[in-house]
Amino acid sequence: MVDDGAARRLRVERAVAAAARIADARDPLGDEARQRLPSTSGLSSEGVELALARHLEVAPSHGELDALVASSGRARRCHVVLAANVCTAPLRAIAVATATAPEVFVRPSRRDPVIAELLVRALQADEGFRRAGGAIALVADVALGGAGATSERVPGDLPHAELHVYGSDQTVATLRAQAGPGVLVRGHGAGLGLAVVGLDANLVEAARDIAADVVPFDQRGCLSPRFALVEGPAERADALARALHEALEEAGARVPRGPLDGAARAEVTMYRATLEAVGSFWEGRGHGIGLDPAPRSLLLPPAARVVHVAASSAEAAPALLAPIRGAITAIGAGGGGTLARAAATAAPRARLSALGSMQRPPLDGPVDLRTP
Repeated sequence: MVDDGAARRLRVERAVAAAARIADARDPLGDEARQRLPSTSGLSSEGVELALARHLEVAPSHGELDALVASSGRARRCHVVLAANVCTAPLRAIAVATATAPEVFVRPSRRDPVIAELLVRALQADEGFRRAGGAIALVADVALGGAGATSERVPGDLPHAELHVYGSDQTVATLRAQAGPGVLVRGHGAGLGLAVVGLDANLVEAARDIAADVVPFDQRGCLSPRFALVEGPAERADALARALHEALEEAGARVPRGPLDGAARAEVTMYRATLEAVGSFWEGRGHGIGLDPAPRSLLLPPAARVVHVAASSAEAAPALLAPIRGAITAIGAGGGGTLARAAATAAPRARLSALGSMQRPPLDGPVDLRTP
C-alpha cells in the first residue's frame, strides 16, 4: 500500500487509542500499568495515577493530529530510543515514529520500560494499525548497520531510516556518532521548564499553577519548571516563594513525592546549603523552595520538586537566562508584564503555555521543539 497521509494519521490514531486503554484503570492494560509503574517509575502510587489519568494525551484534536503528521519526517523505518524520566513519554515518541515510518523499532528504557511495552503489545494486536501498514517491535538495542545505515533512499528521495533519541545529551551524541549514512538522527536531550510570574499575577493563584506543573513526574521531565522568575521587587519573589511552599505542601498531601535515592538527597542538601547562604530555603512535605532575592546567576535545583525562585526584570532576564537558554524546553507564563516576552526571546524554541498547563502540551509533534 502507499504510505500516504491517511495511513500515517491512522497509525497515530491507533497509538492514541492504545494509550487510552492504559489511561483507563478498568482496562487490563491500565491495571497492569498501575501495578508495575510504582516500582519502575520512581513515582508514588498517587503519582502514577496522576500521570496516567491526566497526562497521557488520549484526546488530541483533529488539528493536533494533523500538525503531528505534518511535522513528522518520512522514512522507511524509524528507530526510537527512550529515556526513563517521564513514564508517559513513550506515547508521544511512538506516535511521532508511527507518523514517520510504517516500520518502527522501539528500545525502551531499561529502568522503566512499562508504557513502551504496553503500547507496543497493544499495537501489535491492533488490526487497524496493521491495516495502515504499521509494524512495530521492541528491541534490546539499536541496530543501524546494514540497510539501515546506507545512503539508499525510499521513493521521493526520503531517508532510509530515522533515529529518534530521547535521553541525556551524551546519549544523543553517542548514538548520533554511531549512525551511518542514510540515517537521519533527531535528538531530544536534557531540558527544563521555566515559570514566569508577571506584574499582574495573583501570587497565590500563580503558586498553585506552578505547583500543578511541578508535581507531575516529580519534576523530572523537560517540561517541569525548575525556575520561577518573578517580575518586580524582591518582596514579590518572597511572597511567591512562600505561597509556592504552601501550594506544594497541599499538593504533597494528595500526591506524595516518590522516594529519593542517596544521590538525589545529597543534591537537595547541597542546594539547600547554598540557598541558605544567599537567600532563603523552605522544605516541606516532599519539596523544597529556594529564594534568591537579588540573583546574579541562577542555581539549578535538583529535580526533586525543588524550585528556585528569583526576582527579575525584563532587562535583567537575558543575562540570567544566557547560561541555560539552550536547555529551556518550556516556558509557562502568567500575569502579563514584559518579563515573559524577554524569556521567550531568550529561548525562542521553547514551548509556551499558561502556568498550570506546562505539563499538558497539545499532541502536535515532539514535545521538545528545540530540534528542527
